[in-house]
Amino acid sequence: MEEFVDFVAEKEPVIQDAPPKKRKALSRLSRFLTNKYFIASIGFLGVMTFLDKNDLITTMERREELNNLNQSKEHYLEELSELRKVKADLETDPVIIEKLAREKYLMKRENEDIFVTEDKSQSITAK
Repeated sequence: MEEFVDFVAEKEPVIQDAPPKKRKALSRLSRFLTNKYFIASIGFLGVMTFLDKNDLITTMERREELNNLNQSKEHYLEELSELRKVKADLETDPVIIEKLAREKYLMKRENEDIFVTEDKSQSITAK
């Protein structure tokens, strides 16, 4: 028995592929820009960047302030360690105690005289 053949390749009409229509770039762009999800995303990004309590500008200012505070914290920690060292020296070393008393408080021994001089070049520039 012969098999039924639905079509014969030789008699089938030849379909020529039509060149694809070129879509204009403007129409593609306009379809993209009028997409409701795109518009909502742009609106959300705009609100989060400029209008929110934690917007981009405020976040950058806070980050700069945090860096400044960390730098001052390091400075004060170094100064504190130096002051603790001076305190420990003052509590234990009599030579340093005497040096501080002589320089800062102008103290003297019984048989000494102290002469305090002032540099004229510094006093002129200070005026």
